[in-house]
Amino acid sequence: MLAGAGGAAWYVVAGSGTKPLWSVPSKSEWGLGEQEVDGTWFTDRAVVQTLSGGVKAYARDTGQKLWATPLPGAGNQACVAPSVSDGDVGIVAYGASGMAGAHGQCDHVAAYDLNSGKELWHRGFKVKDEFKTGGKLAVARAGETVVITTDREQVALKAADGTETWDVKKVVPSGCASGTYTGGKNLIRTTSCLEGDEFEGKRWTEASLVDPDTGKAGWTKRFGEGEAEIALSTSPLVLSGEAKGVFALDEKSGERRGELSEMAERFYLLPEEDGSPMRQVAGFGNILLMGMGEKESAEGEAKTLVAYDLDSGKELWKAPASSTVEYIPLRDTGGERLLAYVTDGAEKPKLVEFDPKDGAMTTVAEYPEEVDQNMGAGAWPFWHQGVLYVTSVGAGLNSDSYALVALPTTAS
Repeated sequence: MLAGAGGAAWYVVAGSGTKPLWSVPSKSEWGLGEQEVDGTWFTDRAVVQTLSGGVKAYARDTGQKLWATPLPGAGNQACVAPSVSDGDVGIVAYGASGMAGAHGQCDHVAAYDLNSGKELWHRGFKVKDEFKTGGKLAVARAGETVVITTDREQVALKAADGTETWDVKKVVPSGCASGTYTGGKNLIRTTSCLEGDEFEGKRWTEASLVDPDTGKAGWTKRFGEGEAEIALSTSPLVLSGEAKGVFALDEKSGERRGELSEMAERFYLLPEEDGSPMRQVAGFGNILLMGMGEKESAEGEAKTLVAYDLDSGKELWKAPASSTVEYIPLRDTGGERLLAYVTDGAEKPKLVEFDPKDGAMTTVAEYPEEVDQNMGAGAWPFWHQGVLYVTSVGAGLNSDSYALVALPTTAS
């Protein structure tokens, strides 16, 4: 069935089984760029998608467009949008578009009411980026607080109104840099510190669990120089540093768990450093799942999914690697099942489940080839209340490409 909704087309695909519940075509009044952003949010009745030119909301049951709000100003492009939306407020960073599809500036932030689409506030920030290379600010969102970091300034704001909620400079220990903030279910600060002379003084790194409402640290742990540089995940809590690789901490106490042996040596670790955890990471009980590319593979950069025990740090198993496959572990599924969305070239995309003991893979649902083939750049799955939503920020090669598709998660 094809219907009209406020001038934009939406589709409800008839049939049962593993066919899409509905899909939204990527043809739109806003150009779809190549920027990949994480901002897909859910309210009681809507799924809200961040696109290049703004945000749009669709009814979760039908895909009918509910509202659409462009970014402030003209010629701007979204660049960072964290997936947290507490208080039904979505945050989008944006800036002037680049030439010929290149990444543009990223020096403004806007907030949206996800129930109405109303813009709540927007603000510009100082970004050095003097050669206009598309250097972007980092947006760490946790709860109802957002920490904005650029190479010129750092500020903690209330997501709902943009007012300053605490002074970033006052909560950092003496002798330490202002630090890198990573949001998600927790707000984690990693920072480097120096005691004494710059050349001969003592250097170390610290990690802190930060209260988003006050900026105060619930705990702070000290590590060696270059050891705790960034959080790959904030729940479960996994840190990485050039000096010692990757290791896990207990979220509540900050005590050490396992060191994920040889992960950095065997796999490509490419955190975005945009304030959000790595998107291809999920935790289930004591197991960490990461979708990664293997180094020194005979196939080039072969993709795989690796499971680690967070307490021992040992690799439990890994999925079959291939240069065409893409494994994306699904977060926030409401259970302990190890689920992932898998695409593999011209093959049908699948929802699969892994056995936690040996990694045996079982197909839960298989979708038509066009679900993957019709998605454009930056296609990414999100799980919400038993439905799998796959979003795309770029138009696909086919004329009937999707910007958003809703998929059932059981086969029939």
